[in-house]
Amino acid sequence: MRRILVLSVVAVLLLSSLVLAQGPIKIGAIGAITGANALSGAQAWDGIQMAQEDINAAGGVLGRPVELIFEDSQGLPTGGVTAVRKLIYQDDVVGIIGCHQSTVVMAVEPLCRAEKTILMAKGSAAVITEVGNPWVVRVREYDTLAASAKIRYAYDNGYRRFAIFHNTDQFGEGGRQNLIDALADLGLKPVAVEGHNTGDKDFTAQLLNIRRADPDVLVVWTHGDEHALIARQVRQLMPDIPYYGSMGASQATAIQLAEGTLEGAVSTSPYSYLNPDPDVQAFAQRYQQKYNRPAETFTVLYYDSAMMLVEAIRRAGTTDRDKVLAELKGIKGWKGVSGIEYSFDERGEAFNEIFIVRVENGVPVIIDKVSVD
Repeated sequence: MRRILVLSVVAVLLLSSLVLAQGPIKIGAIGAITGANALSGAQAWDGIQMAQEDINAAGGVLGRPVELIFEDSQGLPTGGVTAVRKLIYQDDVVGIIGCHQSTVVMAVEPLCRAEKTILMAKGSAAVITEVGNPWVVRVREYDTLAASAKIRYAYDNGYRRFAIFHNTDQFGEGGRQNLIDALADLGLKPVAVEGHNTGDKDFTAQLLNIRRADPDVLVVWTHGDEHALIARQVRQLMPDIPYYGSMGASQATAIQLAEGTLEGAVSTSPYSYLNPDPDVQAFAQRYQQKYNRPAETFTVLYYDSAMMLVEAIRRAGTTDRDKVLAELKGIKGWKGVSGIEYSFDERGEAFNEIFIVRVENGVPVIIDKVSVD
């Protein structure tokens, strides 16, 4: 009995040593911590930090802790490639979450394809899943869904003369075309289409061109901090025009920066911290207590992505990327803290529904939900 006990203790110690020798399971994430879209990157960082804390508090996965490594993409293709190269070649991550900018995703997806590394994209441009990279999935609403839902909602509310104002980056150009296509499905054409560059501060010339076209609704497709700047100038030049925005228009940070000029703005979004869903509220309250501000969309999307990737590792019983990818793509009806039930389709899209959100009394209120088959 003594010999059996000794052997058992030795076996446990050897097993423990083996687990420790293996070290943590590493998962990568990228986002713009610096640069023009640093607000979104900061939201993403918070989500990754909370996910790591929650995963490891629950015992990690496969008997090992999880280390989530966040790298700054700077919101630039070159910065994204540098970040992804480090995560793949130096950190040997199972998969990468991000980036929240489509231009960065398109820059790094060839590297992830070549190195067979999972990329859980956060950019919304339709092209991300259209290129057919089997290693790319998306955990965010895609532009075709967001554009069609937004245009249809405006149309159903009586608007017919649409003006489009868009960013000229990958995200904005894709959104512009998706909006035009959605209008075409209704037999309409925009009365004006204007663009701006990332980092622009003065939009007077474009907005005057739009005003001369006499639209009855303005659809703005850009990033959150730019929504705040544009909304201020729209209210000066076209104070009565209804403002329909891309997801950033409903983010708490943009609403605050806009100083009341986004009041009444309508957008499409996969998340609102005011969603009464109990799972959404439980996370939102924890986040508010921790950071003393509302949780934003990229916070919950990065958090949910980390949780789903860890679940795929658990189901696979290994960190082998091929097997983890297969389990990840097999996830159906997985409830996240965003309030969305994720189900990956054959294209790698996790979304088939989106919320219509309106800014009311300075907060984003869900007023409808649109689903697709």
